[in-house]
Amino acid sequence: MNWQERILSLNEINQYIGDKDESSISASVEALIAHQKANWQQLKEGYEAFSQIETRNVNIDGSNIVVQHNPRRVRSTAAAVDKDSIAARPCFLCSENLPEEERGIFYDEEYVILCNPFPVLDKHLVIAHKQHIEQKIEGRIEELLALAFDLGDEYFVLYNGPECGASAPDHLHFQALSRAVLPIEETLKAGEPPSEADCGVCESMERGNFELFTVTDAGRSVIVFRGANKFELVPWVYQIIASLSKATFKPEPMLNIVAYVDSGVYTVLLFPRARHRPACFFAEGAERLTISPGAVDMAGIVVVPEPEHYKKISAEQIEMIFSEVSLNSDFVDEIVGQVCEA
Repeated sequence: MNWQERILSLNEINQYIGDKDESSISASVEALIAHQKANWQQLKEGYEAFSQIETRNVNIDGSNIVVQHNPRRVRSTAAAVDKDSIAARPCFLCSENLPEEERGIFYDEEYVILCNPFPVLDKHLVIAHKQHIEQKIEGRIEELLALAFDLGDEYFVLYNGPECGASAPDHLHFQALSRAVLPIEETLKAGEPPSEADCGVCESMERGNFELFTVTDAGRSVIVFRGANKFELVPWVYQIIASLSKATFKPEPMLNIVAYVDSGVYTVLLFPRARHRPACFFAEGAERLTISPGAVDMAGIVVVPEPEHYKKISAEQIEMIFSEVSLNSDFVDEIVGQVCEA
């Protein structure tokens, strides 16, 4: 089945769109989710399971982390993403390999918006490129921010690098999730203006309504870009990525990106990574924790598929995991400082 055959018709969308604006992307997405829950059994079961997940809050030096027991996410968390494993399996984001009932809507000519049958948050979407091309952020920041703008302030969008969270590193895709729960956003709000007690700002710079700074929190290094003019913001994101690439000797540096728009202001959170998975993922016996951080986890929603691991994971262990997979904060500060001074 090709992409054209998988796209919902206008009549199908209108059956679920109600009195919302038909031209709105967010309204069409709501209709897509409703349609798929009614017509795709796997998605219906996924949301039924999501309604029963367990969560608990963990405080790390004043920052809230949500630990989520989500058994259905084990497929993604433990996915084999080495080259041989990827080559040996059919791509699950290509149209011909999707479940028979799965449908989507076109976005911006190049992409298709689909529902994720294994949701981490309510309204969990996958935005897949129509072509089978590699997961690569070069030249795609504009598209990521356009998606955040079009979906509106109810969503945040994300990009997982091919070496740190993307379970389909061979197929370009973004994700979008409900912004109702986004712990890192609350952490940033609590630190404005920043205080030395809970965040370290290495470099700050204002260009009209634009700011760039770093935060070290709960073991994570975060580079924050914020501004109302995306044409001003985007070049800075690319400059930082290019500097990280040069400093880490990788064509694309290991990274996760979260972006959202609020009252016309774009916020981009870039998490520079040092490792894909922490040591506890590979440990045996009581030391093992099946945790494989992607953008959602780095943003403060730590997904734990195994029940025993969910019960025992502590604030200290989460901070250690974040610290292991994050690029050293002093190193990140130095890179950002060099870009700011150039």
